[in-house]
Amino acid sequence: MNFCPNCGTKLSSKIIDNSSVKTCNSCGYIDWDNWVNISCVVAAYTDNDELLLVRLKGKEQGKITFPGGYRELGESLIQAAQREFFEETGMKVDQLKLFKTYTKDEQRLVWIVYRGKVKKTDFIENSEVSEVIFIKNIKDISPNELRGKLTKQLLDDLNV
Repeated sequence: MNFCPNCGTKLSSKIIDNSSVKTCNSCGYIDWDNWVNISCVVAAYTDNDELLLVRLKGKEQGKITFPGGYRELGESLIQAAQREFFEETGMKVDQLKLFKTYTKDEQRLVWIVYRGKVKKTDFIENSEVSEVIFIKNIKDISPNELRGKLTKQLLDDLNV
């Protein structure tokens, strides 16, 4: 950011609290450059206590992870989780309860994870996901198929 979002004055560089920041000499605004992307993720279970996972398309073709994605402006975290779950599976989820949060600073990423109940299990193929997978045990999946460390960590934390 080069200009103050409050008053439009050109920002200047300073060191504050041992951090290099940009400040506005006119109104005092400080740009701490500490933004993060918020991703709302759902660990959803069927009535048979099977965990729903998705197999991705695109550049991460074949990788397995949890349904979820970025919160849009104006959405609550739960609304984002429900929307992303529907977009990636064609299914509805309810009884959402906050489970855990995870951070991945190198990607400026925060995962907000909810546990929920799948309302129906009819998958609708879409541009992001090729299939849904229902598992009872992590041993049903090869570790090489998992999308990344956060997926593995969440599976471990869920004791699947």
